Amino acid sequence: MPPFFSLYYQARKTAMKKLIQSVLIAFLLCLLILPGVSKSKPKNIMLLFDLKNYNNEIDKTVDHFFNKVISADDQLIVMTPGRKMLSYSSKTISASPQKVSSEIKDALKKHTSVTSSDYQNIYNQMMSIVNDIRDGYGLEDTKNLIAAYENNRKELKMTRRINEAMLLQFSEVFKRSRQVTGDTDNQIYLFFQEEIRPIPDKNTMNNIRENPQLSFDAARVFFEEKTEEDFNVDKIAEEFKKAGVTFNFVYIIPKDLPTQRYQLVDNSGDFYSAMSIIADKTGGKVVTTTQPQEIFKD
Repeated sequence: MPPFFSLYYQARKTAMKKLIQSVLIAFLLCLLILPGVSKSKPKNIMLLFDLKNYNNEIDKTVDHFFNKVISADDQLIVMTPGRKMLSYSSKTISASPQKVSSEIKDALKKHTSVTSSDYQNIYNQMMSIVNDIRDGYGLEDTKNLIAAYENNRKELKMTRRINEAMLLQFSEVFKRSRQVTGDTDNQIYLFFQEEIRPIPDKNTMNNIRENPQLSFDAARVFFEEKTEEDFNVDKIAEEFKKAGVTFNFVYIIPKDLPTQRYQLVDNSGDFYSAMSIIADKTGGKVVTTTQPQEIFKD
């Protein structure tokens, strides 16, 4: 990816995040400070989706949620992969749960098809680099290809929809809601589809390892797992606990994908690590699965 495009891409993402976050906090406050009165402890539930592709398992998850989890006294907020907020009062949910369920599934499917294009474009660039490396370019060209691949790994990370500022804003929303309404059961469920990336096949990697001018950079770029945390997990968890929020994390892994001319590896170990720590510190659950509805099962 040319440097000018990388800078433009980063600036566009940063501007979008700031705009959406400023609108988001006002929107959620308007919803959560007006819960209905209930004899039992009402729940404010937030479902966050960061998806790369939409499939039947997502449909099943939404259906299971409405059939087995949410009650007539609960309020619901859904953030789609396009960061659109859908809000439903207990009155709306109890009046027509099937209609609400259908609207959510339609929105998730539509927004995933739009927002996943950035991820897919970067993935395709990485695949092209992997193919070029396998075809046996010269030393300098291979060095440049490895460097371009490393840049793509950073770009792939930028496609994520969830960031620290957003999670801290959610905590403030729930805290202000409790000040007005009293004690509520506040739950967040984050559904994140694993980032996968292609790397050269084993034979190609063995050939690269035999070249001392390539082996170190190739091993670092293709195999080194990025587990460092970009999130202040202690701060986020503490603010969630102050707001009475239980944070749950669903790490959706793809079903086995057959490969021959390349390998597939996880690119989101850092995100998994951070979200898992937050869930643990707030008393939430972590599920790694191909069937995300499992998060709702005891």
